Amino acid sequence: MTINEDGAAFDKLDLVKRYFSRIFNTLSKEVREELFELELTKEEFKEIKKELAFLPEKKQKDYLKELKSEKQQKS
Repeated sequence: MTINEDGAAFDKLDLVKRYFSRIFNTLSKEVREELFELELTKEEFKEIKKELAFLPEKKQKDYLKELKSEKQQKS
């Protein structure tokens, strides 16, 4: 446990978890819905979600469009 500058105690692990949960919640509702439609495995979903989180929304949509196209070609 650590004490911050206000004298309040906090757990570093909780702080790190909150930080990363904010990062990975940067996907718009539309992008998340498109991801769910791809019927990915849990691991694929996590991996793609991590990659998309750091892209602008336009690039996220382009990436998903390409991914959908690739999945359709394999089917």
